[in-house]
Amino acid sequence: MLKQLAHTTTPIFYPNARPHLGHLYSSVLADVQHRWALLKTGDPQASRLTTGTDEHGLKIQAAAAANGYASPRSFVDALCPEFKALDRLFSISYTRFIRTTDPDHVANVARLWQLCERNGFLYKGQHQGWYSVSDETFYPPSKVIKDPADPTGARHINTESRNEVVFQSEVNWYFRLASFNDALHRYIAQENPQFVFPPGKRDQLLADLKTMPLQDLSVSRPASRLQWGIPVPGDDSQRIYVWFDALCNYVSALGPIDAASGTIASPFWPRTTHVIGKDIIKFHCLYWPAFLMAAGLPLPRRVVVHSHWVSDGVKMSKSLGNVVDPVQIGTRYGPDVLRWYVLENSTLEQDGDFIEQNVAGLRQLLVAKWGNLINRCCGAKFSLSRAVQRWTGERDPGALVGAIPPASQTLATDLIALLDRLPGEMDTRVDNFDYSNLLRLFWSAINDANALMQAAKPWKLQGDQQDAVLYLCTETSRVLGILAQPVVPTLAAKLLDRIDVAKDHRTIEYARLGADTTYGANANDRARPVPLEREPSQDEIPLVNNEQLAS
Repeated sequence: MLKQLAHTTTPIFYPNARPHLGHLYSSVLADVQHRWALLKTGDPQASRLTTGTDEHGLKIQAAAAANGYASPRSFVDALCPEFKALDRLFSISYTRFIRTTDPDHVANVARLWQLCERNGFLYKGQHQGWYSVSDETFYPPSKVIKDPADPTGARHINTESRNEVVFQSEVNWYFRLASFNDALHRYIAQENPQFVFPPGKRDQLLADLKTMPLQDLSVSRPASRLQWGIPVPGDDSQRIYVWFDALCNYVSALGPIDAASGTIASPFWPRTTHVIGKDIIKFHCLYWPAFLMAAGLPLPRRVVVHSHWVSDGVKMSKSLGNVVDPVQIGTRYGPDVLRWYVLENSTLEQDGDFIEQNVAGLRQLLVAKWGNLINRCCGAKFSLSRAVQRWTGERDPGALVGAIPPASQTLATDLIALLDRLPGEMDTRVDNFDYSNLLRLFWSAINDANALMQAAKPWKLQGDQQDAVLYLCTETSRVLGILAQPVVPTLAAKLLDRIDVAKDHRTIEYARLGADTTYGANANDRARPVPLEREPSQDEIPLVNNEQLAS
C-alpha cells in the first residue's frame, strides 16, 4: 500500500495581487494528478494535494506599504481568500492550504535551519551584490545590465526576469550551496534522471549548472531591512531568506521535521511530485534539493516543470492589459470548460497561447459532441434501461457487435477496443503530464460514438439491434464520464447524473464496458435538464464567498 501513496504540490503563490491564469494552470495540472491517484487506488487516503500562499519577504512588505495596509499581515489576510476562491471555483481538491505564516510551518523552517547549521552548511559573512526585490534573489554582475528603457541610465535590470535590481552590501547568513554543485549534477544527470521532468527542462538545467557553477547563497536579510520574515534561530538581528522559508512548505504541509532524528513525520514524503513554472526551476531543482541534502532529509520524487501562457501570441502584462483573469473566464464559460481548455491546449515544453474565442468554441463543441450524444441516447423513443439490462449480461463483445447493423460493425469494434485500452492509456499519460494527447483520446471516443449513432440510425431499428447501438454509445459516455472526473469533475458528475449512474458506481472498477448493470432507469423521461447548455446557466456558476473561505 505504501508505494501507492502520492503527494502532489502546486507552488505556493505570492498574494501580492489577484490570481492569474498561471496560478490556475499549475493548480489544475496538480489537481488532475491528485484526483487520478484517488480514482485509480479507490482509497481516499492514498493521495495528498497541497497548495497555499508564500507570505513573507520584501516583496510582500513593499506591496503592503504601497497599497496602504497597516501591516504585511493585514495585506496577506486580505488577498489569501482570493486564492482559496480560485481553488473553490475550479474544484481544486487540495487537502491542505498552507500559509507560510502558519505556526507549524514557522516551527518547521526553524528546524530545517537548525539541521543545516548543525551539519555545518550555514555561516555568517559580508555580502554585496545586485538584488531583485521582485524575484527575491541576488544576480551576478554578468546578468545585470542598464535598463534600456531608462533614459537616465540609473536603473539596472537582470537579464533573466528583466526585473529591476539594486546594489546592496550587508551582513547575511550564507548557505554552502557551492559544495553541492557536483552532488546535484550527479543526482540529476545520473542517479535520478527522472527527478527533473520533462527531459528538455532537465537538460537545460544541467547545461546551466555546468556553465555557471553554483555559488554560496545568502539565506538571510537584516531585520533592519526585512521585518516581515521568520527570525533566524539564535540570531534575532536576521530574518530567513524567503526561498529557504517558502520551499519548506512542501514538508510542513505534511508534518513536522524531527530535528533530533532528521526525519519527516509523514508517509507521503518523499513520495512527492512538485508542479512548478519554468521561472522557478533553479529554486526547486537546485536550492531545495541542496537544503534537504544539507539537512540529511530525503529528496522529493520529482519536479515537473511547465511552461507559461501568453495571450493571443503576446506575453501577458499589466501594462498591456492582456492578463487573463481565470475567474472572469471561468464564470463566463464554465470552470470545467476552462480546465479542459488549458489541459488540451498546452504542453510542458512549450508556452500555451490563450485565445478566448477558442474557449467559447470548446464549450460549443462539448455541447454539440458529448452533450448531444447523451441527449440523443436519452431520447424519449428509446429505453436505455432495457438496453442496459439486455447487454450488460452479455459477456461476449462479439455478440454485441454482431447485433449492430453490418455496415457499422467496424466502427463498433474499434470503439470497444478504444474503451478497453483507455484506462491504461490514461494512467500513462497522466503520469507523464501528457494531458493534451489524453484529451485527444477522449475526443476520439466521443467522435466514434457519434459516428456510430449517425451511421447505425438506432431510431430506425428495433429490438436487440436498437438496444445494442444505444447501449454502446451510452457506455462510451459512461466510461468516459468516470475517467473524466479528474479532468472536469463537475461536468463529469452532471453527465453521469443524466444517465442515472449511481454515486458509488463511479470508481475505476466501473470504467470498462459492461461493468454497470444498474444505470439508466429514468434516463429517457421527458423534460429532464441537459447536462451542458450552449451558454452557461446560473446554476453552473458556483457562488464563492470569500469570507467563508478566509477561515
